[in-house]
Amino acid sequence: MKFYHAILILILINLSSCATTQSHGTVNDPFEPTNRAIFKFNEKFDNYFMEPLARAYSHLPDLIHQGFDNFFSNLGDVITTINDILQLKPEKASNDFMRVVINSTFGIGGIFDVATPLNIDKNQESFADTLGYWGVSSGPYIVIPFLGPSSVRDAPSLAIDSLIQPLNQMENIPLRNSLYATKLVNSRANLLKVTNLSDDVSFDPYTFQRDLYFQFRQNRIYDGDPPMENIEAILEE
Repeated sequence: MKFYHAILILILINLSSCATTQSHGTVNDPFEPTNRAIFKFNEKFDNYFMEPLARAYSHLPDLIHQGFDNFFSNLGDVITTINDILQLKPEKASNDFMRVVINSTFGIGGIFDVATPLNIDKNQESFADTLGYWGVSSGPYIVIPFLGPSSVRDAPSLAIDSLIQPLNQMENIPLRNSLYATKLVNSRANLLKVTNLSDDVSFDPYTFQRDLYFQFRQNRIYDGDPPMENIEAILEE
Protein backbone atom coordinates (compact mmCIF):
# COMPACT_ATOMS: atom_id res chain seq x y z
CA MET A 1 0.00 0.00 0.00
CA LYS A 2 1.64 3.22 -1.13
CA PHE A 3 0.37 5.09 1.93
CA TYR A 4 2.33 2.88 4.31
CA HIS A 5 5.31 2.57 1.99
CA ALA A 6 5.55 6.35 2.09
CA ILE A 7 5.35 6.49 5.88
CA LEU A 8 8.06 3.91 6.30
CA ILE A 9 10.30 5.42 3.64
CA LEU A 10 10.15 8.72 5.50
CA ILE A 11 11.22 6.89 8.63
CA LEU A 12 14.08 5.25 6.74
CA ILE A 13 15.26 8.59 5.35
CA ASN A 14 15.07 10.52 8.61
CA LEU A 15 16.24 7.98 11.17
CA SER A 16 19.87 7.00 10.87
CA SER A 17 19.35 4.19 13.34
CA CYS A 18 17.08 2.52 10.78
CA ALA A 19 19.66 2.51 8.03
CA THR A 20 19.10 -1.05 6.94
CA THR A 21 15.94 -2.50 5.46
CA GLN A 22 17.07 -6.08 5.37
CA SER A 23 16.08 -8.57 8.04
CA HIS A 24 18.73 -10.46 9.95
CA GLY A 25 16.90 -13.68 10.62
CA THR A 26 13.53 -15.36 10.36
CA VAL A 27 10.86 -12.67 10.71
CA ASN A 28 8.06 -13.40 13.18
CA ASP A 29 5.27 -13.55 10.61
CA PRO A 30 3.29 -16.80 11.10
CA PHE A 31 0.17 -15.21 9.55
CA GLU A 32 1.90 -14.19 6.32
CA PRO A 33 -0.70 -15.60 3.85
CA THR A 34 -3.53 -13.75 5.59
CA ASN A 35 -1.38 -10.66 6.08
CA ARG A 36 -0.54 -10.55 2.38
CA ALA A 37 -4.22 -10.79 1.44
CA ILE A 38 -5.06 -7.87 3.74
CA PHE A 39 -2.05 -5.98 2.42
CA LYS A 40 -3.38 -6.28 -1.14
CA PHE A 41 -6.82 -5.13 0.00
CA ASN A 42 -5.32 -2.09 1.73
CA GLU A 43 -3.29 -1.32 -1.36
CA LYS A 44 -6.37 -1.26 -3.57
CA PHE A 45 -8.26 0.85 -1.01
CA ASP A 46 -5.46 3.39 -1.08
CA ASN A 47 -5.09 3.38 -4.86
CA TYR A 48 -8.77 3.83 -5.62
CA PHE A 49 -9.98 5.87 -2.66
CA MET A 50 -7.48 7.40 -0.25
CA GLU A 51 -4.88 8.68 -2.71
CA PRO A 52 -7.40 10.40 -5.06
CA LEU A 53 -9.12 11.94 -2.04
CA ALA A 54 -5.81 13.15 -0.66
CA ARG A 55 -4.84 14.69 -4.00
CA ALA A 56 -8.10 16.63 -4.07
CA TYR A 57 -7.55 17.75 -0.47
CA SER A 58 -4.01 18.88 -1.28
CA HIS A 59 -5.42 21.67 -3.45
CA LEU A 60 -6.64 23.49 -0.35
CA PRO A 61 -4.72 26.68 0.47
CA ASP A 62 -1.48 26.00 2.34
CA LEU A 63 -2.68 28.03 5.32
CA ILE A 64 -5.68 25.74 5.82
CA HIS A 65 -3.61 22.60 5.31
CA GLN A 66 -1.00 23.77 7.83
CA GLY A 67 -3.72 24.72 10.31
CA PHE A 68 -5.13 21.19 10.22
CA ASP A 69 -1.61 19.77 10.55
CA ASN A 70 -0.97 21.82 13.66
CA PHE A 71 -4.37 21.09 15.16
CA PHE A 72 -4.04 17.32 14.86
CA SER A 73 -0.40 17.43 15.96
CA ASN A 74 -1.47 19.23 19.12
CA LEU A 75 -4.03 16.51 19.86
CA GLY A 76 -1.26 13.95 19.37
CA ASP A 77 0.84 15.76 21.97
CA VAL A 78 -1.83 14.92 24.55
CA ILE A 79 -1.39 11.20 23.86
CA THR A 80 2.38 11.61 23.92
CA THR A 81 2.28 13.38 27.30
CA ILE A 82 0.25 10.61 28.92
CA ASN A 83 2.58 7.94 27.58
CA ASP A 84 5.61 9.97 28.75
CA ILE A 85 4.13 9.72 32.25
CA LEU A 86 3.49 5.99 31.90
CA GLN A 87 7.14 5.55 30.87
CA LEU A 88 8.32 7.59 33.87
CA LYS A 89 9.94 10.28 31.72
CA PRO A 90 9.20 13.45 33.72
CA GLU A 91 11.30 15.81 31.61
CA LYS A 92 9.64 14.74 28.36
CA ALA A 93 6.22 14.74 30.01
CA SER A 94 6.76 18.32 31.19
CA ASN A 95 8.02 19.34 27.75
CA ASP A 96 5.09 17.81 25.88
CA PHE A 97 2.55 19.10 28.39
CA MET A 98 3.91 22.60 27.88
CA ARG A 99 3.49 22.18 24.12
CA VAL A 100 -0.18 21.32 24.63
CA VAL A 101 -0.78 24.25 26.98
CA ILE A 102 1.02 26.83 24.82
CA ASN A 103 -0.39 25.68 21.49
CA SER A 104 -3.92 25.24 22.88
CA THR A 105 -3.95 28.77 24.27
CA PHE A 106 -1.65 31.06 22.31
CA GLY A 107 -1.97 28.83 19.25
CA ILE A 108 -5.77 29.11 19.27
CA GLY A 109 -6.65 25.50 19.92
CA GLY A 110 -3.50 24.25 18.27
CA ILE A 111 -4.17 25.79 14.87
CA PHE A 112 -0.84 27.59 15.16
CA ASP A 113 2.33 25.92 16.41
CA VAL A 114 3.72 28.47 18.86
CA ALA A 115 5.76 25.97 20.91
CA THR A 116 8.25 24.89 18.24
CA PRO A 117 9.65 28.39 17.60
CA LEU A 118 10.12 28.61 21.38
CA ASN A 119 12.42 25.55 21.13
CA ILE A 120 9.96 23.26 22.91
CA ASP A 121 10.69 20.10 20.95
CA LYS A 122 7.98 17.71 19.85
CA ASN A 123 8.18 14.06 20.91
CA GLN A 124 6.02 11.15 19.83
CA GLU A 125 4.88 8.30 22.06
CA SER A 126 2.04 5.81 21.94
CA PHE A 127 0.80 3.06 24.23
CA ALA A 128 2.54 0.53 21.97
CA ASP A 129 5.79 2.36 22.69
CA THR A 130 5.00 2.27 26.40
CA LEU A 131 4.47 -1.50 26.37
CA GLY A 132 7.69 -1.96 24.42
CA TYR A 133 9.52 0.35 26.82
CA TRP A 134 8.54 -1.90 29.72
CA GLY A 135 9.72 -5.00 27.90
CA VAL A 136 6.54 -6.39 26.34
CA SER A 137 7.46 -8.35 23.22
CA SER A 138 5.95 -7.28 19.92
CA GLY A 139 4.69 -10.77 19.13
CA PRO A 140 3.77 -11.84 15.59
CA TYR A 141 3.40 -9.29 12.81
CA ILE A 142 -0.13 -8.59 11.62
CA VAL A 143 -1.69 -6.34 8.97
CA ILE A 144 -4.94 -4.62 9.95
CA PRO A 145 -7.58 -3.83 7.31
CA PHE A 146 -7.47 -0.11 6.45
CA LEU A 147 -4.92 0.60 9.21
CA GLY A 148 -1.92 -1.31 7.86
CA PRO A 149 1.15 -2.80 9.61
CA SER A 150 1.02 -3.69 13.30
CA SER A 151 1.74 -6.54 15.70
CA VAL A 152 -0.07 -8.58 18.33
CA ARG A 153 1.23 -6.15 20.97
CA ASP A 154 0.67 -2.95 19.03
CA ALA A 155 -2.81 -3.54 17.62
CA PRO A 156 -4.69 -3.55 20.98
CA SER A 157 -2.66 -0.50 21.98
CA LEU A 158 -4.50 1.48 19.33
CA ALA A 159 -7.65 1.14 21.43
CA ILE A 160 -5.88 2.60 24.49
CA ASP A 161 -4.59 5.58 22.53
CA SER A 162 -8.08 6.03 21.11
CA LEU A 163 -9.54 6.24 24.61
CA ILE A 164 -7.24 9.13 25.52
CA GLN A 165 -7.60 10.84 22.13
CA PRO A 166 -9.19 14.25 22.87
CA LEU A 167 -11.48 13.93 19.84
CA ASN A 168 -13.24 11.05 21.60
CA GLN A 169 -14.36 13.42 24.34
CA MET A 170 -16.48 15.41 21.90
CA GLU A 171 -20.23 14.98 22.39
CA ASN A 172 -21.02 16.22 18.89
CA ILE A 173 -20.66 12.91 17.06
CA PRO A 174 -21.03 14.23 13.47
CA LEU A 175 -18.34 16.86 14.13
CA ARG A 176 -16.10 14.29 15.82
CA ASN A 177 -16.40 11.87 12.91
CA SER A 178 -15.76 14.68 10.43
CA LEU A 179 -12.58 15.62 12.26
CA TYR A 180 -11.43 11.99 12.31
CA ALA A 181 -12.01 11.75 8.56
CA THR A 182 -10.17 15.03 7.98
CA LYS A 183 -7.28 13.80 10.12
CA LEU A 184 -6.94 10.66 8.00
CA VAL A 185 -7.08 12.52 4.69
CA ASN A 186 -4.70 15.19 5.97
CA SER A 187 -2.17 12.53 6.97
CA ARG A 188 -2.43 10.87 3.56
CA ALA A 189 -2.04 14.21 1.76
CA ASN A 190 1.17 14.86 3.68
CA LEU A 191 2.66 11.74 2.12
CA LEU A 192 1.89 12.49 -1.52
CA LYS A 193 5.37 13.85 -2.16
CA VAL A 194 6.98 10.53 -1.28
CA THR A 195 4.40 8.29 -2.95
CA ASN A 196 6.33 8.21 -6.22
CA LEU A 197 9.51 7.30 -4.33
CA SER A 198 7.72 4.40 -2.68
CA ASP A 199 6.58 3.16 -6.08
CA ASP A 200 10.22 2.85 -7.16
CA VAL A 201 11.17 0.51 -4.31
CA SER A 202 12.52 -2.69 -5.82
CA PHE A 203 11.97 -4.90 -2.79
CA ASP A 204 8.93 -7.08 -2.31
CA PRO A 205 6.61 -4.32 -1.00
CA TYR A 206 5.07 -6.56 1.66
CA THR A 207 8.44 -7.61 3.09
CA PHE A 208 9.78 -4.08 2.80
CA GLN A 209 6.86 -2.69 4.80
CA ARG A 210 7.03 -5.43 7.42
CA ASP A 211 10.75 -5.10 8.14
CA LEU A 212 10.64 -1.33 8.29
CA TYR A 213 7.66 -1.44 10.63
CA PHE A 214 9.59 -3.49 13.17
CA GLN A 215 12.55 -1.12 12.89
CA PHE A 216 10.28 1.91 13.24
CA ARG A 217 8.75 0.54 16.44
CA GLN A 218 12.14 -0.26 17.93
CA ASN A 219 13.32 3.24 17.10
CA ARG A 220 10.35 4.72 18.94
CA ILE A 221 10.80 2.48 21.98
CA TYR A 222 14.46 3.46 22.31
CA ASP A 223 13.85 7.17 21.58
CA GLY A 224 15.76 7.11 18.33
CA ASP A 225 18.77 5.08 19.43
CA PRO A 226 17.94 1.34 19.39
CA PRO A 227 20.78 -1.15 19.76
CA MET A 228 21.15 -3.08 16.51
CA GLU A 229 20.95 -6.37 18.38
CA ASN A 230 17.46 -5.43 19.53
CA ILE A 231 16.34 -4.87 15.94
CA GLU A 232 17.75 -8.27 15.00
CA ALA A 233 16.13 -9.92 18.02
CA ILE A 234 12.65 -8.63 17.27
CA LEU A 235 12.90 -9.88 13.70
CA GLU A 236 13.87 -13.31 14.98
CA GLU A 237 11.13 -13.71 17.62
